[in-house]
Amino acid sequence: MDQVLGWTKPAVGALFTGLDREAADALLDAASSRQIAGGTTLFHQGDAPSQLFQVSRGLVKLSRVNPEGGQTTLRFMGAGDLVGCVAVFQQLPFPATATAIKPTSVLCWGAVQILDLMHRYPAISVNALRTVGDRAREMVGRVADLTDKGVEARIAGILLRLANQVGRACPEGVEVAFPITRKDVAEMTGVTYFTVSRVLSGWRKQGFVRLGRERIILVEQQRLAQIAGQGTGLIGGPGACMPHGIRTSRLGRR
Repeated sequence: MDQVLGWTKPAVGALFTGLDREAADALLDAASSRQIAGGTTLFHQGDAPSQLFQVSRGLVKLSRVNPEGGQTTLRFMGAGDLVGCVAVFQQLPFPATATAIKPTSVLCWGAVQILDLMHRYPAISVNALRTVGDRAREMVGRVADLTDKGVEARIAGILLRLANQVGRACPEGVEVAFPITRKDVAEMTGVTYFTVSRVLSGWRKQGFVRLGRERIILVEQQRLAQIAGQGTGLIGGPGACMPHGIRTSRLGRR
């Protein structure tokens, strides 16, 4: 059976994993393609789940505003990631706001369309449920980190997660660069900007990271993984295996 990843570049991402040609064609035929300028909002927290998005190129930030008006960065979505999947699949209001933070291309489906496709093609439904399960596990893990781990462990864990999801391999290691900022890292770890800067400065002196004006390079990924309590943690860079999330200038986004 032909697998979709082998025959058409647009059909790459969470929903398309392992689909045969018929299911992938149906999914692509139902999708519309949109080019979104940086700074544009895809949907707001509390909106009805009318559309599902999959990032083809670019970067989308999920953020949530609490009752006191404070904003928290939840996640960044890169190429292949689904945006709004939990709300659309469960027909609940969007729990967060999604914003393109650089020029971004997406595929989008109406909620009714995608739910019908999931009913007609079980493999699409399996991919959807797997994605929802992965997001739930990630959120549970982050809550556990906030209650069980110290500040340095949380910062190291978030940096490793960002490197895997949206990092770029470079000769020194893996780069997490603008538009992702230290403020985002602070919000994702539940600490202040100054705490993040202090910890990063200490790690720079120890050679674990390199810091630029708008970038953080993870040099000693194994050491950061030990701090985070994640085992070896090798992500990219010279001599390391590179999971699917890392991109290089040579290969581009997946």
